[in-house]
Amino acid sequence: MQRDNQSYRPPEYDGEVQLALNRNESDAALSEFPVKIIAGFEQRVCRYPSFEKLQNSIANWIGSNADQVVVTNGGDEGIDRVIRNCLNSGKRKLVTHSPSFEMFDIYSHNAGGEIEKVDWLDGEFPVQQFVDAIDEQTALAIVVSPNNPTGLVVSTEDLKTIAGRCREVGCKLLVDLAYVEFSATDPTRTLMELPGVFLIRTFSKAWGLAGLRVGYVVASDAAEAQELRALAGPFPVSGVSLETARQSLESACDSMTRNLERVKSHRSQVKRLVTECGGEAFDSQGNFVFAKFSGASELWQSLAENGVGVRKFASPELSDFLRITVPVKVANMLHLARAMTKATACEFDLSKIVGSEELSAVAAAPIAESESTDSAQPTELSRRTKETDILIRLELRGEGKCDISTGIGFLDHMLTALAFHSRMNLDLKCKGDLHIDDHHTAEDCALALGTAISDALGERKGIKRFGYAYAPLDEGLARTVLDLSGRPWPEIHLDLKREMIGTIAAENLTHFFQSLAMTLKCSLHVDVLRGDNDHHKAEAAFKSLALALKAAISPSGNDIPSTKGVL
Repeated sequence: MQRDNQSYRPPEYDGEVQLALNRNESDAALSEFPVKIIAGFEQRVCRYPSFEKLQNSIANWIGSNADQVVVTNGGDEGIDRVIRNCLNSGKRKLVTHSPSFEMFDIYSHNAGGEIEKVDWLDGEFPVQQFVDAIDEQTALAIVVSPNNPTGLVVSTEDLKTIAGRCREVGCKLLVDLAYVEFSATDPTRTLMELPGVFLIRTFSKAWGLAGLRVGYVVASDAAEAQELRALAGPFPVSGVSLETARQSLESACDSMTRNLERVKSHRSQVKRLVTECGGEAFDSQGNFVFAKFSGASELWQSLAENGVGVRKFASPELSDFLRITVPVKVANMLHLARAMTKATACEFDLSKIVGSEELSAVAAAPIAESESTDSAQPTELSRRTKETDILIRLELRGEGKCDISTGIGFLDHMLTALAFHSRMNLDLKCKGDLHIDDHHTAEDCALALGTAISDALGERKGIKRFGYAYAPLDEGLARTVLDLSGRPWPEIHLDLKREMIGTIAAENLTHFFQSLAMTLKCSLHVDVLRGDNDHHKAEAAFKSLALALKAAISPSGNDIPSTKGVL
Protein backbone atom coordinates (compact mmCIF):
# COMPACT_ATOMS: atom_id res chain seq x y z
CA MET A 1 0.00 0.00 0.00
CA GLN A 2 1.32 3.44 -0.96
CA ARG A 3 1.49 5.85 1.98
CA ASP A 4 2.44 9.47 2.35
CA ASN A 5 5.61 10.02 4.34
CA GLN A 6 4.94 11.42 7.79
CA SER A 7 7.18 12.96 10.41
CA TYR A 8 6.76 14.72 13.74
CA ARG A 9 6.45 18.45 12.99
CA PRO A 10 4.52 20.47 15.59
CA PRO A 11 3.44 23.98 14.50
CA GLU A 12 6.12 26.60 15.11
CA TYR A 13 5.88 30.37 15.20
CA ASP A 14 8.04 32.06 12.54
CA GLY A 15 9.57 34.51 15.02
CA GLU A 16 11.28 33.97 18.37
CA VAL A 17 9.59 33.37 21.71
CA GLN A 18 11.15 33.85 25.13
CA LEU A 19 8.77 31.54 27.01
CA ALA A 20 8.26 28.17 25.29
CA LEU A 21 5.12 26.55 26.74
CA ASN A 22 4.37 24.45 23.66
CA ARG A 23 6.48 21.30 24.17
CA ASN A 24 5.61 20.15 27.70
CA GLU A 25 9.20 20.56 28.82
CA SER A 26 9.90 21.15 32.51
CA ASP A 27 12.60 22.87 34.56
CA ALA A 28 11.90 20.24 37.21
CA ALA A 29 14.73 19.08 39.45
CA LEU A 30 17.73 19.68 37.24
CA SER A 31 18.50 23.15 38.59
CA GLU A 32 18.87 21.69 42.07
CA PHE A 33 21.19 18.80 41.20
CA PRO A 34 24.39 18.79 43.22
CA VAL A 35 27.60 19.53 41.35
CA LYS A 36 28.72 15.94 41.70
CA ILE A 37 26.09 14.81 39.21
CA ILE A 38 28.22 16.02 36.31
CA ALA A 39 31.53 14.88 37.73
CA GLY A 40 33.38 11.98 36.15
CA PHE A 41 31.67 12.17 32.77
CA GLU A 42 34.99 12.07 30.92
CA GLN A 43 35.12 8.26 30.93
CA ARG A 44 31.44 8.03 30.00
CA VAL A 45 32.09 10.12 26.90
CA CYS A 46 35.00 7.94 25.81
CA ARG A 47 33.44 4.50 26.48
CA TYR A 48 30.41 2.70 25.09
CA PRO A 49 27.60 2.89 27.68
CA SER A 50 25.84 0.22 29.71
CA PHE A 51 22.21 0.55 30.81
CA GLU A 52 22.31 -1.98 33.68
CA LYS A 53 22.86 0.51 36.52
CA LEU A 54 19.99 2.73 35.41
CA GLN A 55 17.82 -0.30 34.78
CA ASN A 56 18.38 -1.44 38.37
CA SER A 57 17.73 2.04 39.77
CA ILE A 58 14.47 2.31 37.83
CA ALA A 59 13.37 -1.11 39.07
CA ASN A 60 13.98 -0.04 42.67
CA TRP A 61 12.13 3.23 42.05
CA ILE A 62 8.94 1.72 40.63
CA GLY A 63 9.01 -1.60 42.49
CA SER A 64 9.57 -3.99 39.57
CA ASN A 65 12.21 -6.57 38.69
CA ALA A 66 15.16 -5.21 36.73
CA ASP A 67 14.63 -7.68 33.88
CA GLN A 68 11.20 -6.13 33.25
CA VAL A 69 12.75 -2.70 32.50
CA VAL A 70 13.91 -1.69 29.02
CA VAL A 71 15.80 1.62 28.83
CA THR A 72 14.98 3.46 25.59
CA ASN A 73 15.90 6.60 23.66
CA GLY A 74 13.02 8.60 25.09
CA GLY A 75 9.60 7.20 25.81
CA ASP A 76 8.56 7.56 22.18
CA GLU A 77 11.30 5.17 21.02
CA GLY A 78 9.88 2.67 23.49
CA ILE A 79 6.46 3.11 21.84
CA ASP A 80 8.04 2.42 18.45
CA ARG A 81 9.63 -0.81 19.69
CA VAL A 82 6.38 -2.07 21.22
CA ILE A 83 4.38 -1.33 18.04
CA ARG A 84 6.93 -3.05 15.79
CA ASN A 85 7.15 -6.05 18.09
CA CYS A 86 3.36 -6.51 18.28
CA LEU A 87 2.90 -6.12 14.52
CA ASN A 88 5.43 -8.95 14.05
CA SER A 89 2.59 -11.29 15.05
CA GLY A 90 1.04 -10.80 11.61
CA LYS A 91 -1.96 -8.84 12.87
CA ARG A 92 -2.20 -5.31 11.43
CA LYS A 93 -4.80 -3.59 13.62
CA LEU A 94 -4.08 -1.17 16.45
CA VAL A 95 -6.79 0.41 18.64
CA THR A 96 -6.33 3.74 20.39
CA HIS A 97 -8.32 6.88 21.21
CA SER A 98 -8.47 10.31 19.63
CA PRO A 99 -7.09 12.86 20.21
CA SER A 100 -3.82 11.48 21.50
CA PHE A 101 -0.06 11.44 20.91
CA GLU A 102 0.47 11.81 17.17
CA MET A 103 3.51 9.49 17.10
CA PHE A 104 1.17 6.48 17.29
CA ASP A 105 0.04 7.24 13.74
CA ILE A 106 3.61 7.72 12.52
CA TYR A 107 5.02 4.56 14.11
CA SER A 108 2.03 2.50 12.97
CA HIS A 109 2.40 3.89 9.45
CA ASN A 110 6.11 3.05 9.38
CA ALA A 111 5.47 -0.54 10.57
CA GLY A 112 2.54 -1.18 8.21
CA GLY A 113 -0.19 -1.10 10.82
CA GLU A 114 -3.75 0.24 10.61
CA ILE A 115 -5.18 2.28 13.49
CA GLU A 116 -8.80 2.34 14.63
CA LYS A 117 -9.60 5.27 16.90
CA VAL A 118 -12.29 5.78 19.52
CA ASP A 119 -13.27 9.40 20.14
CA TRP A 120 -12.40 10.74 23.60
CA LEU A 121 -12.19 14.51 23.64
CA ASP A 122 -13.86 15.14 26.99
CA GLY A 123 -15.59 13.45 29.89
CA GLU A 124 -15.04 9.96 31.23
CA PHE A 125 -13.13 7.43 29.18
CA PRO A 126 -15.51 5.49 26.81
CA VAL A 127 -14.34 2.13 28.09
CA GLN A 128 -17.17 0.03 26.62
CA GLN A 129 -16.77 1.51 23.15
CA PHE A 130 -13.01 1.03 23.40
CA VAL A 131 -13.33 -2.60 24.52
CA ASP A 132 -15.81 -3.28 21.70
CA ALA A 133 -13.23 -2.07 19.15
CA ILE A 134 -10.69 -4.69 20.31
CA ASP A 135 -11.16 -7.96 18.39
CA GLU A 136 -9.23 -11.01 17.17
CA GLN A 137 -7.54 -8.93 14.46
CA THR A 138 -6.07 -6.49 17.01
CA ALA A 139 -2.34 -6.66 17.65
CA LEU A 140 -2.12 -3.84 20.20
CA ALA A 141 -4.41 -1.52 22.16
CA ILE A 142 -2.91 1.84 23.18
CA VAL A 143 -4.09 4.09 26.01
CA VAL A 144 -2.48 7.32 27.23
CA SER A 145 -3.16 8.45 30.80
CA PRO A 146 -2.96 11.32 31.54
CA ASN A 147 -3.78 11.85 27.89
CA ASN A 148 -1.83 14.19 25.66
CA PRO A 149 -3.17 16.74 24.72
CA THR A 150 -6.26 16.79 26.97
CA GLY A 151 -4.72 15.77 30.32
CA LEU A 152 -7.68 13.49 31.09
CA VAL A 153 -7.12 10.26 33.05
CA VAL A 154 -8.27 6.69 32.51
CA SER A 155 -9.19 5.03 35.80
CA THR A 156 -7.24 2.01 37.00
CA GLU A 157 -10.43 -0.09 36.88
CA ASP A 158 -11.02 0.84 33.23
CA LEU A 159 -7.40 -0.06 32.42
CA LYS A 160 -7.89 -3.46 34.07
CA THR A 161 -11.05 -3.98 32.02
CA ILE A 162 -9.18 -3.18 28.80
CA ALA A 163 -6.32 -5.51 29.80
CA GLY A 164 -8.86 -8.28 30.38
CA ARG A 165 -10.33 -7.81 26.90
CA CYS A 166 -6.84 -7.89 25.39
CA ARG A 167 -6.17 -11.24 27.07
CA GLU A 168 -9.45 -12.62 25.66
CA VAL A 169 -8.53 -11.85 22.04
CA GLY A 170 -4.78 -12.47 22.34
CA CYS A 171 -3.43 -8.95 21.87
CA LYS A 172 -1.21 -6.70 23.97
CA LEU A 173 -1.92 -3.47 25.86
CA LEU A 174 0.38 -0.43 25.82
CA VAL A 175 -0.29 2.24 28.47
CA ASP A 176 1.64 5.48 28.00
CA LEU A 177 2.27 6.95 31.46
CA ALA A 178 4.62 9.76 30.40
CA TYR A 179 2.74 12.29 32.56
CA VAL A 180 1.72 10.02 35.42
CA GLU A 181 3.83 11.81 38.05
CA PHE A 182 1.59 14.88 37.66
CA SER A 183 -1.57 12.81 38.20
CA ALA A 184 -3.45 12.10 41.40
CA THR A 185 -3.16 8.32 40.80
CA ASP A 186 -0.42 6.03 39.48
CA PRO A 187 -1.55 2.61 38.18
CA THR A 188 1.99 1.36 37.49
CA ARG A 189 2.19 -1.31 40.19
CA THR A 190 -1.28 -2.67 39.45
CA LEU A 191 -0.66 -2.89 35.71
CA MET A 192 2.75 -4.55 36.12
CA GLU A 193 0.96 -7.57 37.58
CA LEU A 194 -1.29 -8.04 34.52
CA PRO A 195 -0.04 -10.25 31.63
CA GLY A 196 0.52 -8.76 28.19
CA VAL A 197 0.96 -5.16 29.37
CA PHE A 198 3.67 -2.65 28.42
CA LEU A 199 4.07 0.64 30.31
CA ILE A 200 5.87 3.70 28.97
CA ARG A 201 7.65 6.02 31.43
CA THR A 202 10.12 8.85 30.84
CA PHE A 203 12.64 11.21 32.42
CA SER A 204 11.58 13.98 30.02
CA LYS A 205 8.59 15.35 31.92
CA ALA A 206 8.60 15.29 35.73
CA TRP A 207 12.38 14.97 35.89
CA GLY A 208 12.96 17.78 33.39
CA LEU A 209 15.55 15.88 31.33
CA ALA A 210 13.90 16.08 27.90
CA GLY A 211 17.16 16.91 26.12
CA LEU A 212 18.85 13.73 27.38
CA ARG A 213 16.26 11.47 25.68
CA VAL A 214 15.90 8.81 28.35
CA GLY A 215 12.73 6.77 28.66
CA TYR A 216 11.87 3.22 29.56
CA VAL A 217 9.36 0.45 28.99
CA VAL A 218 8.16 -1.75 31.83
CA ALA A 219 6.96 -5.13 30.52
CA SER A 220 4.84 -7.37 32.70
CA ASP A 221 6.72 -10.33 31.20
CA ALA A 222 10.55 -10.35 31.35
CA ALA A 223 10.72 -12.42 28.14
CA GLU A 224 8.79 -9.75 26.26
CA ALA A 225 11.12 -7.11 27.69
CA GLN A 226 14.03 -9.01 26.17
CA GLU A 227 12.26 -9.04 22.79
CA LEU A 228 12.08 -5.25 22.95
CA ARG A 229 15.81 -4.98 23.70
CA ALA A 230 16.52 -7.01 20.57
CA LEU A 231 14.73 -4.42 18.42
CA ALA A 232 17.29 -1.68 19.16
CA GLY A 233 20.88 -1.04 18.24
CA PRO A 234 23.55 -1.91 20.80
CA PHE A 235 23.82 1.55 22.43
CA PRO A 236 20.62 3.54 21.92
CA VAL A 237 21.22 6.01 24.79
CA SER A 238 24.44 7.91 25.58
CA GLY A 239 26.45 7.20 28.72
CA VAL A 240 26.10 10.80 29.88
CA SER A 241 22.31 10.58 29.60
CA LEU A 242 22.17 7.22 31.39
CA GLU A 243 24.29 8.41 34.31
CA THR A 244 22.46 11.74 34.67
CA ALA A 245 19.14 9.90 34.79
CA ARG A 246 20.50 7.41 37.31
CA GLN A 247 21.86 10.10 39.58
CA SER A 248 18.61 12.01 39.32
CA LEU A 249 16.92 9.02 40.95
CA GLU A 250 19.62 8.97 43.64
CA SER A 251 20.05 12.71 44.26
CA ALA A 252 17.03 14.71 43.12
CA CYS A 253 13.90 12.84 44.23
CA ASP A 254 13.04 15.48 46.83
CA SER A 255 13.62 18.29 44.34
CA MET A 256 11.45 16.56 41.76
CA THR A 257 8.67 16.02 44.29
CA ARG A 258 8.72 19.68 45.34
CA ASN A 259 8.57 20.67 41.70
CA LEU A 260 5.57 18.44 41.09
CA GLU A 261 3.73 20.30 43.85
CA ARG A 262 4.58 23.63 42.20
CA VAL A 263 3.28 22.38 38.85
CA LYS A 264 0.03 21.16 40.41
CA SER A 265 -0.48 24.48 42.19
CA HIS A 266 0.34 26.53 39.09
CA ARG A 267 -1.83 24.24 36.94
CA SER A 268 -4.94 25.34 38.83
CA GLN A 269 -3.85 28.96 38.40
CA VAL A 270 -3.40 28.56 34.63
CA LYS A 271 -6.87 27.01 34.45
CA ARG A 272 -8.27 30.03 36.29
CA LEU A 273 -6.37 32.38 33.97
CA VAL A 274 -7.82 30.60 30.92
CA THR A 275 -11.34 30.89 32.32
CA GLU A 276 -10.92 34.57 33.22
CA CYS A 277 -9.67 35.22 29.67
CA GLY A 278 -12.76 33.72 28.06
CA GLY A 279 -11.59 30.17 27.45
CA GLU A 280 -12.69 26.74 28.66
CA ALA A 281 -10.04 24.80 30.58
CA PHE A 282 -10.13 21.01 30.76
CA ASP A 283 -9.52 19.14 34.03
CA SER A 284 -5.93 18.24 33.17
CA GLN A 285 -3.73 16.00 35.30
CA GLY A 286 -0.62 16.56 33.17
CA ASN A 287 1.93 19.35 33.34
CA PHE A 288 -0.18 21.30 30.86
CA VAL A 289 -3.65 22.77 30.45
CA PHE A 290 -5.82 21.97 27.43
CA ALA A 291 -8.02 24.95 26.63
CA LYS A 292 -10.74 25.82 24.15
CA PHE A 293 -10.88 29.35 22.75
CA SER A 294 -12.93 31.01 20.08
CA GLY A 295 -10.25 32.19 17.67
CA ALA A 296 -7.58 29.88 19.08
CA SER A 297 -5.28 30.36 16.10
CA GLU A 298 -5.36 34.14 16.45
CA LEU A 299 -4.68 33.86 20.17
CA TRP A 300 -1.74 31.52 19.45
CA GLN A 301 -0.31 34.14 17.11
CA SER A 302 -0.87 36.99 19.56
CA LEU A 303 0.77 35.10 22.43
CA ALA A 304 3.78 34.35 20.25
CA GLU A 305 4.09 38.02 19.33
CA ASN A 306 4.25 38.72 23.07
CA GLY A 307 7.01 36.17 23.55
CA VAL A 308 4.96 33.14 24.68
CA GLY A 309 4.81 29.94 22.63
CA VAL A 310 1.90 27.56 23.24
CA ARG A 311 0.81 24.54 21.20
CA LYS A 312 -1.83 24.73 18.49
CA PHE A 313 -3.02 21.79 16.40
CA ALA A 314 -3.24 21.17 12.68
CA SER A 315 -6.14 18.71 12.80
CA PRO A 316 -9.55 20.34 12.08
CA GLU A 317 -11.21 18.76 15.13
CA LEU A 318 -8.71 20.55 17.41
CA SER A 319 -8.64 23.90 15.61
CA ASP A 320 -10.34 25.64 18.57
CA PHE A 321 -7.88 24.27 21.14
CA LEU A 322 -4.52 25.26 22.59
CA ARG A 323 -2.24 23.31 24.94
CA ILE A 324 -0.32 25.39 27.48
CA THR A 325 2.58 23.88 29.41
CA VAL A 326 2.35 24.97 33.05
CA PRO A 327 5.24 27.31 33.96
CA VAL A 328 7.23 26.34 37.03
CA LYS A 329 8.76 29.74 37.84
CA VAL A 330 6.65 32.60 39.18
CA ALA A 331 8.24 35.04 36.73
CA ASN A 332 7.16 32.81 33.83
CA MET A 333 3.65 32.58 35.26
CA LEU A 334 3.58 36.37 35.20
CA HIS A 335 4.85 36.46 31.63
CA LEU A 336 2.10 34.09 30.54
CA ALA A 337 -0.59 35.99 32.45
CA ARG A 338 0.46 39.33 31.01
CA ALA A 339 0.57 37.97 27.46
CA MET A 340 -2.78 36.19 27.86
CA THR A 341 -4.60 39.17 29.37
CA LYS A 342 -3.17 41.49 26.73
CA ALA A 343 -4.12 39.17 23.88
CA THR A 344 -7.71 38.74 25.16
CA ALA A 345 -8.18 42.31 26.50
CA CYS A 346 -8.99 40.78 29.88
CA GLU A 347 -8.54 42.47 33.24
CA PHE A 348 -7.04 39.94 35.63
CA ASP A 349 -5.58 40.49 39.08
CA LEU A 350 -2.05 39.13 38.74
CA SER A 351 -1.78 38.61 42.49
CA LYS A 352 -4.16 35.67 42.04
CA ILE A 353 -1.42 33.59 40.44
CA VAL A 354 0.84 33.58 43.50
CA GLY A 355 0.33 31.03 46.26
CA SER A 356 -2.37 28.46 46.65
CA GLU A 357 -5.10 30.86 47.69
CA GLU A 358 -6.27 34.30 46.70
CA LEU A 359 -5.86 37.18 49.10
CA SER A 360 -8.90 37.14 51.32
CA ALA A 361 -10.30 38.93 54.34
CA VAL A 362 -7.95 41.85 53.86
CA ALA A 363 -9.03 45.12 55.39
CA ALA A 364 -6.72 48.10 55.56
CA ALA A 365 -7.37 51.41 57.25
CA PRO A 366 -7.43 54.21 54.66
CA ILE A 367 -4.52 56.59 54.69
CA ALA A 368 -4.98 60.33 54.80
CA GLU A 369 -5.23 62.01 51.43
CA SER A 370 -2.26 64.20 50.64
CA GLU A 371 -0.02 65.19 47.78
CA SER A 372 2.52 62.59 48.86
CA THR A 373 2.64 59.55 51.07
CA ASP A 374 2.01 60.52 54.67
CA SER A 375 4.50 58.62 56.79
CA ALA A 376 2.76 59.73 59.98
CA GLN A 377 -0.42 57.89 59.05
CA PRO A 378 -0.11 54.20 60.01
CA THR A 379 -1.61 51.42 57.94
CA GLU A 380 -3.30 48.56 59.73
CA LEU A 381 -4.15 45.33 58.01
CA SER A 382 -5.73 42.03 58.96
CA ARG A 383 -5.40 38.90 56.81
CA ARG A 384 -7.10 35.73 57.96
CA THR A 385 -7.34 32.39 56.13
CA LYS A 386 -7.68 28.76 57.21
CA GLU A 387 -3.87 28.59 57.21
CA THR A 388 -2.74 31.85 58.84
CA ASP A 389 -4.02 34.75 60.93
CA ILE A 390 -1.94 37.92 60.42
CA LEU A 391 -2.10 41.42 61.91
CA ILE A 392 0.13 44.23 60.62
CA ARG A 393 0.64 47.82 61.72
CA LEU A 394 2.97 49.76 59.45
CA GLU A 395 4.43 53.27 59.22
CA LEU A 396 6.41 53.70 56.00
CA ARG A 397 8.74 56.40 57.29
CA GLY A 398 9.56 55.78 60.90
CA GLU A 399 12.62 54.93 62.96
CA GLY A 400 12.93 51.23 62.15
CA LYS A 401 11.08 50.12 65.27
CA CYS A 402 9.50 46.71 65.04
CA ASP A 403 7.77 43.93 66.92
CA ILE A 404 7.82 40.75 64.85
CA SER A 405 6.39 37.36 65.79
CA THR A 406 5.77 34.75 63.08
CA GLY A 407 6.66 31.56 64.93
CA ILE A 408 9.70 31.11 62.65
CA GLY A 409 12.82 32.47 64.34
CA PHE A 410 14.89 33.10 61.22
CA LEU A 411 11.98 34.83 59.46
CA ASP A 412 11.56 37.09 62.51
CA HIS A 413 15.28 37.89 62.26
CA MET A 414 14.99 38.78 58.54
CA LEU A 415 11.85 40.91 58.97
CA THR A 416 13.51 42.76 61.84
CA ALA A 417 16.47 43.56 59.57
CA LEU A 418 14.08 44.63 56.80
CA ALA A 419 12.18 47.01 59.07
CA PHE A 420 15.26 48.45 60.78
CA HIS A 421 17.27 49.19 57.63
CA SER A 422 14.31 50.48 55.62
CA ARG A 423 13.37 52.70 58.60
CA MET A 424 9.80 51.41 58.56
CA ASN A 425 7.99 50.94 61.84
CA LEU A 426 6.51 47.46 61.60
CA ASP A 427 4.45 45.36 63.96
CA LEU A 428 3.66 41.95 62.45
CA LYS A 429 1.99 39.07 64.26
CA CYS A 430 1.26 35.77 62.57
CA LYS A 431 -0.32 32.57 63.86
CA GLY A 432 0.22 29.94 61.16
CA ASP A 433 -0.17 26.22 60.62
CA LEU A 434 3.45 25.46 61.50
CA HIS A 435 2.40 21.95 62.52
CA ILE A 436 2.20 21.33 58.76
CA ASP A 437 5.28 23.25 57.63
CA ASP A 438 6.63 26.78 57.23
CA HIS A 439 5.34 27.43 53.70
CA HIS A 440 2.00 29.11 54.42
CA THR A 441 3.42 31.35 57.14
CA ALA A 442 6.31 32.59 54.98
CA GLU A 443 4.11 33.10 51.93
CA ASP A 444 1.20 34.80 53.71
CA CYS A 445 3.43 37.13 55.73
CA ALA A 446 4.96 38.31 52.45
CA LEU A 447 1.56 38.73 50.77
CA ALA A 448 0.20 40.68 53.72
CA LEU A 449 3.31 42.86 54.07
CA GLY A 450 3.30 43.67 50.35
CA THR A 451 -0.37 44.63 50.55
CA ALA A 452 0.25 46.84 53.60
CA ILE A 453 3.13 48.72 51.94
CA SER A 454 1.11 49.10 48.72
CA ASP A 455 -1.87 50.45 50.65
CA ALA A 456 0.36 52.88 52.51
CA LEU A 457 1.77 54.17 49.23
CA GLY A 458 -1.69 54.99 47.92
CA GLU A 459 -1.41 56.43 44.41
CA ARG A 460 2.40 56.24 44.76
CA LYS A 461 2.55 60.00 44.34
CA GLY A 462 5.60 61.96 45.43
CA ILE A 463 8.05 59.04 45.71
CA LYS A 464 11.25 58.28 43.82
CA ARG A 465 9.75 54.96 42.65
CA PHE A 466 13.11 53.32 41.81
CA GLY A 467 15.57 51.97 44.34
CA TYR A 468 18.75 49.94 44.24
CA ALA A 469 21.26 48.92 46.87
CA TYR A 470 24.11 46.54 47.67
CA ALA A 471 24.49 45.04 51.14
CA PRO A 472 27.31 42.83 52.41
CA LEU A 473 27.43 40.52 55.38
CA ASP A 474 30.97 39.26 55.84
CA GLU A 475 31.75 37.20 52.70
CA GLY A 476 28.14 37.47 51.42
CA LEU A 477 27.13 40.23 49.01
CA ALA A 478 23.61 40.88 47.68
CA ARG A 479 22.05 43.41 45.33
CA THR A 480 18.43 44.53 45.07
CA VAL A 481 16.97 46.65 42.30
CA LEU A 482 13.27 47.49 42.46
CA ASP A 483 10.67 49.59 40.67
CA LEU A 484 7.40 50.44 42.40
CA SER A 485 5.78 50.31 38.98
CA GLY A 486 2.40 48.85 39.86
CA ARG A 487 3.33 45.76 37.82
CA PRO A 488 4.58 42.68 39.72
CA TRP A 489 7.64 40.86 38.46
CA PRO A 490 10.03 38.91 40.73
CA GLU A 491 13.50 37.80 39.67
CA ILE A 492 14.95 36.18 42.78
CA HIS A 493 18.30 34.39 42.78
CA LEU A 494 19.54 33.70 46.30
CA ASP A 495 21.91 30.82 45.49
CA LEU A 496 21.16 29.09 48.78
CA LYS A 497 22.65 25.60 49.17
CA ARG A 498 21.19 24.36 52.44
CA GLU A 499 17.71 22.86 52.61
CA MET A 500 16.91 24.67 55.89
CA ILE A 501 18.12 27.81 57.63
CA GLY A 502 16.95 27.52 61.19
CA THR A 503 13.35 26.30 60.95
CA ILE A 504 12.54 27.76 57.53
CA ALA A 505 13.09 25.99 54.22
CA ALA A 506 15.55 27.87 52.04
CA GLU A 507 13.12 27.67 49.12
CA ASN A 508 10.53 29.57 51.16
CA LEU A 509 12.91 32.50 51.54
CA THR A 510 12.95 32.76 47.76
CA HIS A 511 9.16 32.40 47.77
CA PHE A 512 8.89 35.20 50.35
CA PHE A 513 10.50 37.68 47.93
CA GLN A 514 8.36 36.39 45.05
CA SER A 515 5.14 36.77 47.01
CA LEU A 516 6.11 40.21 48.32
CA ALA A 517 6.65 41.46 44.76
CA MET A 518 3.20 40.27 43.75
CA THR A 519 1.16 42.24 46.27
CA LEU A 520 3.55 45.19 46.49
CA LYS A 521 3.16 45.29 42.70
CA CYS A 522 6.79 46.01 41.97
CA SER A 523 9.52 44.74 39.72
CA LEU A 524 11.88 43.14 42.20
CA HIS A 525 15.33 41.84 41.31
CA VAL A 526 17.28 40.28 44.18
CA ASP A 527 20.62 38.64 43.43
CA VAL A 528 23.14 37.17 45.85
CA LEU A 529 26.39 37.89 44.06
CA ARG A 530 28.73 35.87 46.23
CA GLY A 531 28.97 34.12 49.58
CA ASP A 532 29.61 30.81 51.31
CA ASN A 533 27.36 30.93 54.36
CA ASP A 534 23.64 30.69 53.57
CA HIS A 535 22.68 32.68 56.68
CA HIS A 536 24.95 35.51 55.51
CA LYS A 537 23.62 35.36 51.96
CA ALA A 538 19.97 35.46 53.01
CA GLU A 539 20.52 38.29 55.49
CA ALA A 540 22.47 40.32 52.92
CA ALA A 541 19.53 39.88 50.53
CA PHE A 542 16.98 41.17 53.07
CA LYS A 543 19.21 44.11 54.01
CA SER A 544 19.74 45.08 50.37
CA LEU A 545 15.97 44.95 49.89
CA ALA A 546 15.51 47.21 52.91
CA LEU A 547 17.95 49.80 51.58
CA ALA A 548 16.48 49.71 48.06
CA LEU A 549 12.94 50.03 49.42
CA LYS A 550 13.98 52.94 51.61
CA ALA A 551 15.32 54.73 48.53
CA ALA A 552 12.28 53.95 46.38
CA ILE A 553 9.72 55.32 48.87
CA SER A 554 11.74 58.43 49.73
CA PRO A 555 10.04 61.78 48.87
CA SER A 556 10.55 63.28 45.43
CA GLY A 557 8.19 66.09 44.42
CA ASN A 558 4.41 65.81 44.37
CA ASP A 559 3.77 64.03 41.07
CA ILE A 560 3.18 60.41 40.21
CA PRO A 561 6.60 59.32 38.90
CA SER A 562 5.45 57.95 35.57
CA THR A 563 5.06 59.33 32.05
CA LYS A 564 1.68 57.55 32.03
CA GLY A 565 0.46 59.65 34.95
CA VAL A 566 -0.45 56.55 36.93
CA LEU A 567 1.30 53.65 38.64
